[in-house]
Parts: sequence; structure tokens; C-alpha cells
Amino acid sequence: MKDLIITHSKDVDGVSPIILLKLCQRDVDYYLLDNDEVEEKIPVILGKDLSEYDHIYITDLSVPDSVYQEVLKKDWVSKFKVFDHHKTHQYASKYPFVTLQLEECATSLFYQYVKTLYPVLNQEKIKKYVDCVLDLDMWYWVAKKNLIAKQLGDLFTIFGNLSYIEYFKEKLTKEKDFKLNDFEEKILKIEEEKIKNYFQLKEEQLKTYTYKNYQVGVVFAEQYKSELGMMLQNAHRELDFIAMINPSGGVSLRTQKDAIDLSDLASVLGGGGHPKASGFPVPEEARESFVKQLFKTIEKNE
Repeated sequence: MKDLIITHSKDVDGVSPIILLKLCQRDVDYYLLDNDEVEEKIPVILGKDLSEYDHIYITDLSVPDSVYQEVLKKDWVSKFKVFDHHKTHQYASKYPFVTLQLEECATSLFYQYVKTLYPVLNQEKIKKYVDCVLDLDMWYWVAKKNLIAKQLGDLFTIFGNLSYIEYFKEKLTKEKDFKLNDFEEKILKIEEEKIKNYFQLKEEQLKTYTYKNYQVGVVFAEQYKSELGMMLQNAHRELDFIAMINPSGGVSLRTQKDAIDLSDLASVLGGGGHPKASGFPVPEEARESFVKQLFKTIEKNE
């Protein structure tokens, strides 16, 4: 009755498979990883004694082929399944334990599988939640005008990943229907004002550049990246995409133009993602260079 899941730490699609398992009353051990931690940490996790687990899952992360080659040698390989939707991960479709569809999200793929194991998930409120996660993660919410989907991302920002998991597990357990309650509406209204003020500040700081024949808006930003990217793109239709740089994290790319595939741009720079929302890490040497540019004569201690 115990499962292990390794998933993405940074968004609703990453943490929602954990919520689904908890709704099934599963005892769940989980690891939340950022994309740039995958290559180093997943081999270590999968190298441990995992015999106590009934199922071993990876969701919403692109895993190196070398990891899968090692998994094939494990005596627990029959317990192992991967659910993902990133274009840069398509090579993994050759493995029988990998489910990958670009038009879905990790949560929706995982839900389609896990509800066959646990009928308790066959509830309309849970399906509504999963549909909102899909619309949020794949940006379908914009065309559908699914505001609740967008607001899930805002609530994730407010709560943080761990509190979000526990809050929505309780919400989906206790409430009869999936909709926002008065408490959530109230804190979202406060958050909306913060986002509006943040946008005004960042629009003033926006700089434009030409990159590979694209007109790019570049800004330093640590939060509200999806909202900020959309708002800046709407305010500056002449730009092909928005690049938001967080020196301590990575670079987030956002566009609303169908002719641009940001996942291709990001993959060249060591990252990946989706056509309209992608990103790549900030290399350590770039951070070092940034510090030296600021302090001029600074020397790093060994």
C-alpha cells in the first residue's frame, strides 16, 4: 500500500499526481525536483532499495535515456511507470513503461491510468480538477476562458508546493463539487492586486532585443512568470516572445503566437517545455560572471 513518485516541483501539473494518489488513501513517498536536478538526483533515488514500494512513478519530468537503461536491469521494473508530455522527451516513447502525449499534461495522463486502479477517482469533481490542471499547464485556458484553471496557478504561488498538495487533497475530499470557495476568492483578489502592481513595475523595466530574427522582451523576474509573460505579451504585440530571467533559478519563455515553438528555442539552450511556455537554466558560470560584473574586483573563495 505504498507508492513512490518523483515529480516536478515548480507547478500544479507536477504536484497534482501526488494529490491523486493521496485521494486513493495511498501511503506516498515523493521527491519534488526542478528540471536541472533530474540528471543528478534521479539516478541516486532509483539506485536505492525500492522493494518496499508497490508502484514507482515519475511524472512531468524528462528523464535521460541512460536512466531508463538502468531501470531495465532492476527487478522492480514491472512496478515502474513514467507519465510526461514534453517534446524533448519523445525519444522515451520506445519504452513500454513510458506514456507520453504532447497534447495532454502529466496529471491528465496519470489520471487516465490511476483511475483504472482506484475507482474512487471516478468522481466528477476530480475530473473537473484534472481538466483545469490540463487547461492551465497547456495554456488551453486562454482560448477556453477557463479562469478557474488560471487561478489554480495563482493559488499554487500563494500556498507553495507542499501546502498546495495538502490543501487540495482536503478540498477534493471534503467538498462536493470542484469550484472556488469564498476563502479562495478572497485571497485571489488580494493576489490579483499584487500581480497588477508587479506587472506595472516589470513593464517599466522591460528591454527589447533581437534574437535569431525574433523580437524579444527581456525582464528580470522572480515570480508570477506565467501571468507576467501573458500580460507583457498582450501589452507588446510587436514582440514575438517574453524572456523572464531569474538569476537564482532559470529563464522562463512565454509567447501567444502560434507560429513560434519556444520548446525548440529552449532545447538549444539546455532546457525545454511546450510551444508557448518553455524555459532553460541559468548556467553557474553566468551567475559567476554576473557577480564579477557587479563587484568588478571580487574573487571567489575556494
